[in-house]
Amino acid sequence: MRKISTILVLALMLFSSDVHAQEIYILGDGSTIKVDGASNRSDWSVEATSYSGMFTFTEGKPIEGGFSIPVSDMKSGRSLIMDRLMHSTFDAAANPEISFIMESAEPAEEEGWWAVNGQLTMAGTSNPVSIMLEQLGDVGRTVRYAGSQELDMTEYGMKPPTAMFGSLHTSADVTIHFDLLLASTCEEECESDG
Repeated sequence: MRKISTILVLALMLFSSDVHAQEIYILGDGSTIKVDGASNRSDWSVEATSYSGMFTFTEGKPIEGGFSIPVSDMKSGRSLIMDRLMHSTFDAAANPEISFIMESAEPAEEEGWWAVNGQLTMAGTSNPVSIMLEQLGDVGRTVRYAGSQELDMTEYGMKPPTAMFGSLHTSADVTIHFDLLLASTCEEECESDG
C-alpha cells in the first residue's frame, strides 16, 4: 500500500477546519503535469507518471489545497540516463517530492482564468508563485484547469544538469505545463448547510 503523501495529510488537516458549504475535489486520472526545457543539443521534456492532490471549493471557487509529485516518478520516456540526471538535479534522495500548497485563488481579468497563488517546493527550496490557470469547464462532477508557469531552476538551488563530459548542458529556464482534472469526492449532489 502506498504511503499517504505529506501534502494530503496537510490538506486533510486544513479541510477539517470548516466544511460549511464546501466541496472537496481530488486530482484525478487523466491529469498531466509536464516540464519542458532546452539544451544545447535539443529540447527535452519530462512528465509526472504519478501525483496526488486535493482542493477545497466554496461556491465554485478554489479556496485551499495543493498537490505533490514524487520526483522518482518524473520520466522522460526517452532515456534512463536523462531520468537519472534529472532525479540527481532534484536531489531526489533528500527531497523526494515536488509540492505546491495553494494560498489563494482569484479570478483574473480575462474571463475563465484564475490567478492561483501559493508556495512551490522543489529540491528542498520553497518559493512563492502565481500560476495562471484557465478553467476549461466541467463535466458532471469533474472540473478542468490548464496553464503553464516559467521557472528558473537556479532559484530553487538546482544546477542545470550536464552530460557527455560537459558537452551537453541544459538551460536553467524551464516551463511547467498543467492540465488538471479535479474530481469531486461527492457521489451525489453535495449537501449544503445553508
